[in-house]
Amino acid sequence: MADMTLNPDDAAASLSEIAAVEQRTRRTVAYARSSASFILWGVLVAIGYTFGHFFPLLARSGWFVVFGCGFAGSALLVARRRRDTNATRIDRRLLYGKLVLYGYGWVLMALLSPTVRQINALWPSVFMLGVVLGGLWLGRFFVICGLGVMALTVIGYFWAGPWFDLWMAAACGGGMVLCGLALRRLGELA
Repeated sequence: MADMTLNPDDAAASLSEIAAVEQRTRRTVAYARSSASFILWGVLVAIGYTFGHFFPLLARSGWFVVFGCGFAGSALLVARRRRDTNATRIDRRLLYGKLVLYGYGWVLMALLSPTVRQINALWPSVFMLGVVLGGLWLGRFFVICGLGVMALTVIGYFWAGPWFDLWMAAACGGGMVLCGLALRRLGELA
């Protein structure tokens, strides 16, 4: 009969492999869950900026509709995940985190009284901060997405001129959709 003893180095290597698989699995699940949210918000943001460009007097009302649809859609995604899988409480915390960021955005608006252009750069900045912070736990791809969309926002703010809203529809909305599609693909590959 063969000796079945495991030396400490083999045991440590096995535990290390198990930890690596667990981390990859967690990242894959986070990517898959986040992809739908990125796509949802990206489409809504693109609609909001496009609507605001063509109907500037109705832009504020349009954004309330966009945010309402986005939060309702996010809540539905969380509910669907909970029903379809054994989802953890992190989904609820992420939804609450979005609501907190939304509240902070309103506080900043009240304190700073920004112009319309500044407001249109403020909201993606606030939410991309949340994406970057989430990336510290969920994976560097979130950090890259958040910083990428933020960089495009800054570029558009300073150089898009009167086309800023359309720039933001493509750069912010389109960037979020592309990040969502990439997250879906990365989740499938992992």
